Amino acid sequence: MLTRILVSVALLPLLAFVLYFAPDWVLPVAIALISAWTAIELLLSTGLVKKKRLAGFAAVMAFGVPFWCWAGMPAQIGVAGLFGLVLLLSTEAITDHEHITFSQITAALFAAAIIPLFFSSLIRIMALDAGRYLILLPFLAAFGSDIFALFTGKYLGRHPLAPAVSPKKTAEGAMGGLLGALLFAAVYRVALEAFFQTALPWIPLLLTALTGAAVSQLGDLSFSLVKREQGVKDFGRLLPGHGGLLDRFDSLLFAAPAVELCLMLWPLLGWRP
Repeated sequence: MLTRILVSVALLPLLAFVLYFAPDWVLPVAIALISAWTAIELLLSTGLVKKKRLAGFAAVMAFGVPFWCWAGMPAQIGVAGLFGLVLLLSTEAITDHEHITFSQITAALFAAAIIPLFFSSLIRIMALDAGRYLILLPFLAAFGSDIFALFTGKYLGRHPLAPAVSPKKTAEGAMGGLLGALLFAAVYRVALEAFFQTALPWIPLLLTALTGAAVSQLGDLSFSLVKREQGVKDFGRLLPGHGGLLDRFDSLLFAAPAVELCLMLWPLLGWRP
């Protein structure tokens, strides 16, 4: 527990640097690296893909997608890249059909496209008019939920949430996670107004945090299901106390697009940051 907390605290300055002090291009580079690394973790640490070359193809695609999003390239470029990957994977499967299955191809496509597209929501949020203030919302939703769910579940948890998927998670922990995300969002809103004279609207802010937290818990459970099905404890060992990068960012992977979609609704409902 202590190691987990210390590693999380140590990562905060790096997060602040990438989001607020580094040149604009550093964010897509960071997301590209995270996407490629987590794609490899998902495919190789679980045994979803047996052939390392397939994981390599997926990692290259995962690395490129964030730059495509950042540069605002035409959709046709993305389709061309995905089509090229499908051709590569299909060729591999045809030439080595005894060892490469359709499930391995679909897993590689998921790692190559879905993971970076979801992480790239952070790039699109940062590009919004008030992006420098909104970019923390996915982190507050995901990590606020993670932290409060951990401690609420540890000390108050009585009723298993999904015992067949993740035996340690409880309904009390899940509720604590939702409340934690709301608390983090509320404190953030007060801090923005006090120190930066920027006020985010209360109702949409809290609804966005709640939605992001709920979806982040679904993401956490989804990847727990993958680990349980494949018989592994963690996706890697990069982060002491956490496991791999995917173990740390699985909730953010789902929270980021959920928050992005919520932010897209704000103007339609007359809410302005």
